[in-house]
Order: sequence, then C-alpha cells, then structure tokens
Amino acid sequence: MKAKELCPICGGELEETEVKEDIWLGGELLVIENVHAKVCDKCGEKIVSYDEMQRIDRVINEFNRGKMKLKRITAYVASI
Repeated sequence: MKAKELCPICGGELEETEVKEDIWLGGELLVIENVHAKVCDKCGEKIVSYDEMQRIDRVINEFNRGKMKLKRITAYVASI
C-alpha cells in the first residue's frame, strides 16, 4: 500500500487533481487551466511538481510574447 502524502502546511492529505492557476501579470489576469497539482483536503494548499512549474513558465512566456491562442472570460471585481 502506498503511503499517503501529507500537506507540509497543515498535515492534511494531498490529493492529485487538475486545478486552475490564477496569475496576475501587471494588470492582466492569466488563468491557466489543467494544471496537475496535489491539493490538501484540509487547507487547500496546492503543490505542483518542478516539471509542471516549467509548463506554467512556458505558458507565461508565450502569453507575454503574444503567441498564445486565448479565450476571453468576463470577471467582476468588487471592493469592500
């Protein structure tokens, strides 16, 4: 039986899943879908591997160079 991985923040169990990563670049929000991550079932901490981080970096670089085909979404912002 494989030992369960524990969250380094709270000790909860990590579960492998796909998530969306929200990254602010200047005044623009880039949402990267289908990021492979381990997510804590208690505190929600997301942990990505080095290889996945490199994939994210490539997406950011392509975004900055304007070489990505993107879909646009609508977002609402409220101040409190």
